[in-house]
Amino acid sequence: MCKLAINLCLVMLWFVLSLSSPTLAQGTATDELPTAKDLSFMIGKWESSMVIKPNEMTPEGVTGKGTVEYRLFGQAIEGSRSSDSNRGHHEQRELIVYQKDGKSYLVFTVNQNGSFSERTMARNGDIWEVKYTGKIKNKAFTVRGRYKIISPDEFLFSSEIKVGNAGFKPFSQITYKRVSKN
Repeated sequence: MCKLAINLCLVMLWFVLSLSSPTLAQGTATDELPTAKDLSFMIGKWESSMVIKPNEMTPEGVTGKGTVEYRLFGQAIEGSRSSDSNRGHHEQRELIVYQKDGKSYLVFTVNQNGSFSERTMARNGDIWEVKYTGKIKNKAFTVRGRYKIISPDEFLFSSEIKVGNAGFKPFSQITYKRVSKN
């Protein structure tokens, strides 16, 4: 039932994006979007190990392992994640879409509970920076993270979180090790 809900949410998201995104409609053979080239380091199957530091969202902290698969989906990257941690089993789907005007990407994520998030991702040299905001317990939070390519078979995501008026603190670290290329 959870997988059906996730897939339905993604189908609706893809449909809305195809109707509303001029970026996806404007790509041509001579004017290709950079998604496949820029994000090629993500394409493939990965094993992941994560550590989330104790914070307002996860007071007990989180440790776990999982699998991730990223594949090309037209001019977007589609991701599928599954993990097991001390908080239980978690699944989510991701769609990464290039935004031509902003020279950045939008990352849409839906988890098994139907929760939806949107993040921005932009390249800064050999680092990919991600930022998103939200609310937890009536306090605004900001997460900023970075993807760093270690080798063709490994990359690292690390992030910091700021809740309310407090400064940024270490939040998460996820290591991805390649299982296979697609």
